[in-house]
Amino acid sequence: MNKIKYLLIVLVAVFIYSCQEDFETPPAPPSYNNVGPVVTNSVDDTTAVLLKENEDVAWDTLAWNAAVLYEGQGLITHYAIQIDEQGNNFASLFEIESSTTSETEIVITVGNLNTKLLANGYGPVQTYDLELRIKAHVHDDLDSVYSNIYPFTVTTYKDVPVPETLFLFGDATTVGWGADTSLTTYKEEGKYTIFTYLENDKQFRFLETQELEGENDFKYNFNSFAVLPDNVDDAGDDDDNNFKFTGATGWYKIEADYLTSTLTIAEHTVGSETYTYDYDNLYIVGDYNDADPFWDAGNAVAMTKVSEGLFTIEKQLKDGAMFKFLGQQSWGDLDWGNIGGDGNSGTLGPKEFNGNITFDGGDKTYEIEVNIKQGTYTFTEVATLPTSLYMIGNALNLDDSDSNGTPDGWQWELTDAPMIPVYSKPHLFWKIVWLNATGEFKFAPEKAWGNDFGYDSDLGGGEYSIGGTNLPVTGTSGYYMVVVDLEANKISIADPDVYLMGNTVGSWDTANPDAKFTVDNVNEVITITKDLAADEIRMYAWHPYFTDWWQSEFIVLSNIIEFRGNGGDQTRVNVTAGSNTVELNFKTGAGSITHN
Repeated sequence: MNKIKYLLIVLVAVFIYSCQEDFETPPAPPSYNNVGPVVTNSVDDTTAVLLKENEDVAWDTLAWNAAVLYEGQGLITHYAIQIDEQGNNFASLFEIESSTTSETEIVITVGNLNTKLLANGYGPVQTYDLELRIKAHVHDDLDSVYSNIYPFTVTTYKDVPVPETLFLFGDATTVGWGADTSLTTYKEEGKYTIFTYLENDKQFRFLETQELEGENDFKYNFNSFAVLPDNVDDAGDDDDNNFKFTGATGWYKIEADYLTSTLTIAEHTVGSETYTYDYDNLYIVGDYNDADPFWDAGNAVAMTKVSEGLFTIEKQLKDGAMFKFLGQQSWGDLDWGNIGGDGNSGTLGPKEFNGNITFDGGDKTYEIEVNIKQGTYTFTEVATLPTSLYMIGNALNLDDSDSNGTPDGWQWELTDAPMIPVYSKPHLFWKIVWLNATGEFKFAPEKAWGNDFGYDSDLGGGEYSIGGTNLPVTGTSGYYMVVVDLEANKISIADPDVYLMGNTVGSWDTANPDAKFTVDNVNEVITITKDLAADEIRMYAWHPYFTDWWQSEFIVLSNIIEFRGNGGDQTRVNVTAGSNTVELNFKTGAGSITHN
């Protein structure tokens, strides 16, 4: 009825206009010879596989001649692309552009076509036989006309955003569910790769960042892929939709391809070797310092195996260092380097998927850790311990300011207080020193300011953590045993414990109370008077940080206290059998052994 009404309006308008010309001779009703659009550029890509990576690329450009619709009536013709499954007579069609364009050409992108298909009930990564036609249209109350029908076949993709970065975590991996320790994957366009360990019947998931941020944390779960390997399943864990690894526990190449919406988990094989995560030996080879062989696989340097798949070594590394890790002392099938090519990503790649590891080491020493099981490598600078340590402060020298007002106790040129290294313990230094009760002191690796240090926190029991604050003397003036442990970052201030050792006292027991010296602060000496057997006299300072008495040994030679330090066995001094007195003045460095 509406169409008849509309046509009547048109006819009346024509009639009134005609009456102005010749009222007595009305024209015949107009005849509308409508002609559908004629396609001039039809579907070129008739068998298309749509890919996420091409979402902005044209799938096809369609062009047609304008349709003829109600010619002469000033009506605008609009066009739409209609699509349905082949043979369905467009009973369940959907439209692209939805009758809003009057242009006679349209570019349909891959992303636009895929989005429309998914929005209209078509599944991802499925192949469909479809057909399209062009609809010409002027008004809902008027008939439309159509072009010929053009068939085509298309395969859709799963439209999951390609992340900028991707990380792997879960209890199926070596890192568990800590997002901050999740494993970095190697990105190549929309494909992410990692070689790592997976444990049977446990779960994992991917993350965009190494932080948990909410609902986006589950964007890359089991539902994010259309094509999955046969060794994973949905963990069935409510809304998380983690992957459950159903394959054998082992070391795998994991590829998450968001352009093809495909996850692959497969073993990596080179020659006769199927890579795994636990080996007995690992070697480093390359050009990384001036001491080790240059790219000589036959003499590659062995690393130390710490645990399953974990190896370490300490090496000096120069700027421009380049190296790899080998599973044999030859250029065989087992080697690991930086994943994907030369670089320093911290992620391991096996042969056929790696390059050299590159690193600017500045000729410093590093602990290199290779975790094959996890698929990572790291460098940790090994702190260079000083070979000497000095004390300074007004606790050692009473302040007597010079003419420029600088306290004498804090002047390096007026203070000579070297500490004693503990033999074969480069992190330990000790000193028995007289400290003034009202003073403070610090340490430095050389007799100069710049790298000096004091304490940070009072740990109790005379122990302090290393920091920047001057250490106070909390007791009375007298002798103290001061020990610095640069490995544990601790300082100990204790009463001195000095002992005789050996055949002269008839005992080789450490810290024997019958062989202990007495601290005599009144006379400013540490002394012992005791019946000794005729033999070599040996004495040492003791502290709980120490492990072997002889490593802190000293002796009196020519009335001077001589410390072993890092040196070898000292000249021996024999004592006469009977009562002997040993006096040690650590303020002056003088010592004496007197037969009574």
